[in-house]
Amino acid sequence: MAIGSIVGKGVARVDARGKVTGQTKYAGDMRLPNMHHGKLVFSPHPRARVLAIDCSAAVAMAGVKRVITARDLTGSGRYGYDVAHRPVLVAEGEETRYIGDVVAMVVAVSEELASRAAQAVVVRYEVLPPLTSPRQAMAEGAYLVHADAPGNRCCKREFSHGDVVAGFARSEVVVEHTYKTPRQEQAFLETESGVAYQDEAGVVHVLSSLQDPYGVAEDIHLALAIPKSRIHIKGTPVGGGFGGKLNTTIQVHLAAMACLAGVPVMLVLDREESFIFHAKRHPTEIRLKLGAKRDGTILAMEGEVISDAGPYSGRSPEVVGLTMSALLGPYRIANVATRAQGIYTNNLDSGAFRGFGAPQAAIAREGLLDKLARELGLEPLELRRRNFLQPDSRPASPMLGDSPVSLEALAEKIIARMGPKPEPAVGSSKRIGRSICFDMPVFDVGAIPTLGKSGVGATVEVHSDGGVSVYAGGTELGQGITTVLAQFAADQFGLPMEAIRVEMSDNWTCPRAGRTSASRLTFGLGNALLLAIEAVRQTLLTRAATTLGIAREELRFVAGQVQSCSAPERAIAFAELAQLCWDKGDNLREEGWFRAAEDRYMYGHTFMAAGADVAVDLATGEIEVLKLANVLDMGKVLNPVMAYGQIYGGAVQALGYALMENMVTKDGLAKTPSFAEYAIPTAVDIPFEFVAEGIETPYPTGPFGAKGIGEAALNCTTPTLLNAIADAIGVELDAIPVAQEHILAAIHQQKRI
Repeated sequence: MAIGSIVGKGVARVDARGKVTGQTKYAGDMRLPNMHHGKLVFSPHPRARVLAIDCSAAVAMAGVKRVITARDLTGSGRYGYDVAHRPVLVAEGEETRYIGDVVAMVVAVSEELASRAAQAVVVRYEVLPPLTSPRQAMAEGAYLVHADAPGNRCCKREFSHGDVVAGFARSEVVVEHTYKTPRQEQAFLETESGVAYQDEAGVVHVLSSLQDPYGVAEDIHLALAIPKSRIHIKGTPVGGGFGGKLNTTIQVHLAAMACLAGVPVMLVLDREESFIFHAKRHPTEIRLKLGAKRDGTILAMEGEVISDAGPYSGRSPEVVGLTMSALLGPYRIANVATRAQGIYTNNLDSGAFRGFGAPQAAIAREGLLDKLARELGLEPLELRRRNFLQPDSRPASPMLGDSPVSLEALAEKIIARMGPKPEPAVGSSKRIGRSICFDMPVFDVGAIPTLGKSGVGATVEVHSDGGVSVYAGGTELGQGITTVLAQFAADQFGLPMEAIRVEMSDNWTCPRAGRTSASRLTFGLGNALLLAIEAVRQTLLTRAATTLGIAREELRFVAGQVQSCSAPERAIAFAELAQLCWDKGDNLREEGWFRAAEDRYMYGHTFMAAGADVAVDLATGEIEVLKLANVLDMGKVLNPVMAYGQIYGGAVQALGYALMENMVTKDGLAKTPSFAEYAIPTAVDIPFEFVAEGIETPYPTGPFGAKGIGEAALNCTTPTLLNAIADAIGVELDAIPVAQEHILAAIHQQKRI
């Protein structure tokens, strides 16, 4: 399809006014007649056997509608993506697996009463020793978090290419190191929240903040044995997701409370409950080894990833697999052997988070590349350029690339944008370091039924008054997909944005579209919507051609009309044409269904470069970011304002990951359970110069050549900051976050050596 006047322009977001004026209603803002409030009773122990649950005191409170334990549930009482082993409620006689496990639920007339009633539920536990590290969980004789997971292995992935033994034998320089990354909290503004009720027909309605309405319906069906035809999931505006709302969170609990209490129920987790409940970025230990010739040609890579999966499978198989695959990055490496394991523990849950495991891999790979450059006496940037993928090459990866390689163009642009390296003031104790790193972020283009990504649907409907509705099963997380879809419809029908309404995240009104993750919606939903739009366009053109006496091929949609290309005065208003089609019985509602071919790779790739200048005070250990730059190959940019907003947001999250964020646990308990203890970047942390730029290399199968870029900016920004710090102080860094005390300790250790 040809691009009209709207795609590619920085038009305003369709949801902007409601969000900035406070008119947007989030899940916690909803009110229903006779609405009650729910409260969850969490286990205070990461591992304990539930001996008895005494609800009598809570039940006796006036205004308490229902207290629910596992014995009250119908169905399996379990749910979960990949493996359905997460309990809705832990039953008497069973073990809790982390402090986010729920043992009882309370429904009461007010939130305050529900909280007091939850505190009145008395649970007697046999406290058991938890497994609090993957190494401990992998040890011989360790108890099994799940009986059907030998060695506490949640998942295992392996990849080999070429002959890695021969590659290292031919190498003249070999470097090896182990890198450790911590948990990172999603830190979304809106905690898990929602409302549920059961209507007179027995249909359960759940309105909640989520990332996958169809996945939530599946989990409710699995756990509570409610027929799928009796489950209605409506996603509400999401106040931040980042992957933390990709798993079903509180929705099964909500459905159970509404059904068993027989009243509408609202459930909103407080911040500390949210912090312990939802999944975090996987903590990892990554051992990486590189072998190269003296001229810098990398001949071999060997890598091992051990990730803490936490208590349940969730998204760990995907995330761990991608971490392993992302170790290679955008480089030509002929001989590779990598493996990765996700290990069950009794720590906080791990799961999807922006970047999906690739940021951890980039920290190890880009850190070791700098180490290799020092061993070879090469500039780190020159080493990378000597090993870049070439335009005619594919990565040696289980996820083969299908995107034009643009690394040299990115390198030239970021060198220009970084400019001359600053110099410290004479006599200053500060040292300035610089780093430039590269990555090859991915976005989903695949057809993988087991991952819920086997197809994407979108529907478009032209109403008799000329208005247009778009229905898409994905979720607006703030990334701007509703605006992009509205742009597509407005562009292709020649209408203003105001004529388009986009409805999303509803399993009753919107075609199935899978989850909102992996930067996949613009590619998948965009392609599906264009198919639907084209079908409706042809119906409209056929009717217009008959009415105007002009061949369909000579007609175009422009400025609210269908008009002759050669004689624009011969036209019919879009609204008039819509009414005419309506009167004649033409079908103006079509569904587009997009599914990649079975033999397609799972992911498409883009490319990115990140640069950083950092000043470090050797006397105090203080770190000052002077400049940060991100340059991405963005495919065709559909909306520049939103695209660059994604780059800024991803870079700031990466800054937090590098310098301040660490969800600390000890003995399975959260030691940073709220924003009072867990620090994230704020406006005062970003006084430095930040440059965001893009180049446009149209993606062959993307809608109008677009790629998915929502996650990309985060990937190699963190290692760029770490390498810049290391360049400044002359000491390698292998763990994050890096703070003043770590800098001073590294400097003192180097002096002792």
